[in-house]
Amino acid sequence: MTKPAHLPPGKPWREADGMHIDVRGLAPPEPLVAILQLVASIADATPVVVHHDRDPLLLYAELAEIGWVAERENSEAGEVRLKLRRAS
Repeated sequence: MTKPAHLPPGKPWREADGMHIDVRGLAPPEPLVAILQLVASIADATPVVVHHDRDPLLLYAELAEIGWVAERENSEAGEVRLKLRRAS
């Protein structure tokens, strides 16, 4: 799963496993803002896969506040990949 070449960082795209957003290379707070905007735009149970270059510690509390959870997934070296889902 690699970001389509024509998309700049922070722009989401859809794959079979949900919406993806690659925020690697963005300066804080841009990754947090982009992820929260994407999550807010989803009205159903579509998961969001985040491709990040560091563990986004501030994101977890923000997600919990709006009823979402994050799970770490296996990823390539230099990438932190999270799957975000609505809390059950």
